[in-house]
Amino acid sequence: MESLSAPLALVVLVLDVLAIAHVWRSPIEAGRKIIWTLVIVLLPVVGLIMWAVAAGPFGKARL
Repeated sequence: MESLSAPLALVVLVLDVLAIAHVWRSPIEAGRKIIWTLVIVLLPVVGLIMWAVAAGPFGKARL
């Protein structure tokens, strides 16, 4: 199990960076960008899932 922790952490890191880049390229106001960035950085896995649900095609949240 320990052999999977480093690659899994790397995958989460890459996905977090991509999510943050997507947030900052989006046309939302700066305050929302900062909040989404903090959520993704402070809660890497949960924040990524929350962002994916909110930004996805069926997301009801306004990003």
